[in-house]
Amino acid sequence: MLDRFKVPKEDQIVITEESLRRTVTAIFEKMGLVPEDAANGADVLVTADLRGVETHGVSNKMADYVGLYTDGSLNPRPDWRIERESPGTAVIDGDHGLGIIIGSKAMDIAIEKARKVGVGIVTVHNSGHLGAVGHFAMQAAEADMVGMCGTATGASILPTFGAETRMGTNPISIAAPAREEPPLLFDAATSAIAGNKFRLAARGGADLLPGGISSKDGTPIMEPTQPPSAGEYHMLP
Repeated sequence: MLDRFKVPKEDQIVITEESLRRTVTAIFEKMGLVPEDAANGADVLVTADLRGVETHGVSNKMADYVGLYTDGSLNPRPDWRIERESPGTAVIDGDHGLGIIIGSKAMDIAIEKARKVGVGIVTVHNSGHLGAVGHFAMQAAEADMVGMCGTATGASILPTFGAETRMGTNPISIAAPAREEPPLLFDAATSAIAGNKFRLAARGGADLLPGGISSKDGTPIMEPTQPPSAGEYHMLP
């Protein structure tokens, strides 16, 4: 994570990984999740922070998830199911479960299918935010496989030379084992700046770099600028 996106030092609270995992797991359980799902959700968020992906870590996302559970948008105990499948594919209905938890289950299924037939392709619908997609690609790499994970988002990105949003940030990740070296991991949004990085900049008071966003009429902003208020900008590809 670039320094300008980090939480200001005066606002930082340093705690141990174990303590953070325990606290986040307890919060998820308070929201009604079963212990296994609560621990899996905590693992995704805490691992993101440990990798320096603070955009998708505890401080930037946990409050959102609590709000979505509280207002009923997310189902804490989803009856997720495989709607249809073949030896190498599956389609999962997430029953409004949180994506960071359903995603882990989906990748586990993909890995098992790949062990049997050489490839596993699993899609999920009817679920919430997927979080850092690289987390799930890494599940495959840790199983000595090449993993890919991506997701679609709502329209928030302008097409080139456009003035109306038509595309999502649609992040994609690829991970692969590397024998004696650490695994390869690529994880990025397909926009000039990730949506959650925009939020992190707003929280920390950091300037956005030129070319990341446009004004409301679609004109790219080509100088450093503070994150504008919602509705006053568009994101660029």
